[in-house]
Amino acid sequence: MPSIINRDETGRLEPGVVLAVSGAESENDAILAIENFLRVNRKEHLELAVPEKSEDGTFEIRLE
Repeated sequence: MPSIINRDETGRLEPGVVLAVSGAESENDAILAIENFLRVNRKEHLELAVPEKSEDGTFEIRLE
């Protein structure tokens, strides 16, 4: 099951914030996890930038 970490120190969810997804088997799984995370936090209006995969397998997705 993917784990999501908000890279913003204050925990805000707004454009420009980067969310890191670890434990996702694919880019699609990472996007689905973020979409569900935003739905739970009532932030569905935010869009996602193209995910970037780091060397450790974590996907970083910027909110727009």
